[in-house]
Amino acid sequence: ISGDTDHALFDKGAYASSGTCFSGNAARLAAENLREKILFHGAQMLGEAVADVQLATPGVVRGKKGEVSFGDIAHKGETGTGFGSLVGTGSYITPDFAFPYGANFAEVAVNTRTGEIRLDKFYALLDCGTPVNPELALGQIYGATLRAIGHSMSEEIIYDAEGHPLTRDLRSYGAPKIGDIPRDFRAVLVPSDDKVGPFGAKSISEIGVNGAAPAIATAIHDACGIWLREWHFTPEKILTALEKI
Repeated sequence: ISGDTDHALFDKGAYASSGTCFSGNAARLAAENLREKILFHGAQMLGEAVADVQLATPGVVRGKKGEVSFGDIAHKGETGTGFGSLVGTGSYITPDFAFPYGANFAEVAVNTRTGEIRLDKFYALLDCGTPVNPELALGQIYGATLRAIGHSMSEEIIYDAEGHPLTRDLRSYGAPKIGDIPRDFRAVLVPSDDKVGPFGAKSISEIGVNGAAPAIATAIHDACGIWLREWHFTPEKILTALEKI
């Protein structure tokens, strides 16, 4: 949905893994506000007190005298003498934040003669609170982790002497392809009940990118005793650190 400040409040956007926490909580509060309005107008149509009615399946306000559907309530609101559209609003501000956590594990093989690095195994175990959509969350982790593996292992922007980029397409840039996926590649959701996020949920965006480089660098150190501290990890850097070139 494109933002239009003629019809919606200004928002700076979703960044720094804030979408689930802030937008999610605002959506929850808006839904609760709409629920109160539906109960209020439903009670009026039934001629009962708000305390005597409740929401029920399928989409009705049910009281002691009977029930009225959400559709009938909305239709009543849009009539000439009605109360207008049923719209719930909510805003969310907090000094707290729902921080995600993760643990990443890499297993590599390093050829100390050629400097070649082969990533054989990578596990990403991430705490995203209560997953809102587990399948999408896992897809996010796989995609973000493979992106970070590309940053660490193969991706590079190279410029010529005049500052023009030479690696300016997917063929030359070095982005990982399907054949570059580790032989054993797993993403695991580790649920937790967060007190800040909506229904215990937390973000699953940047946290998927953060762990690959340090995990791979540590695995390289464990394999051949050297530390690589700059992206990306090339055979040349391996051989240089081993003092073979």
